[in-house]
Amino acid sequence: MTDMELDAVLRGLIARADPTPATVERYALAAFAFRTADEDFADLEWDSLTDAEVLTRGPDDTRVLVFGPTGPDGTRIHLGVTRTARGFELDGHVDPAGHTEVELLHHGGAVRRPIDGAGRFDADLPAVRSLRVRLRGAAAAPIVTGWVAIG
Repeated sequence: MTDMELDAVLRGLIARADPTPATVERYALAAFAFRTADEDFADLEWDSLTDAEVLTRGPDDTRVLVFGPTGPDGTRIHLGVTRTARGFELDGHVDPAGHTEVELLHHGGAVRRPIDGAGRFDADLPAVRSLRVRLRGAAAAPIVTGWVAIG
């Protein structure tokens, strides 16, 4: 059993034995994730690792994360994470399009990539344990996600 699988099993057991009320979890994540009050927070809405019964397109080794909706336009961030020999390949889509830059933060630094007019971006990351996404460059406030364990 991998560390990620063990973590999922333990989280499931704890959730059944002593569930955290949804509002408490939401406020705790939002408080932890904000660096400034000028950023909108995008919740992790869907994760193919924990919602495995839903079929997704793409390679079996690609994990799909969906954050949002947030901001005045209900922005969602779709992120495909594929493990490689040197780290991770990321393919992303921002819906609706409009942001011009994504910053992929990890504990070793950050990677900035442009977002094209259709809302798409890609990046290569080193082998990291967790990731956070920040969108910039739209008329609205920047959007930031919480930290997500990926490695």
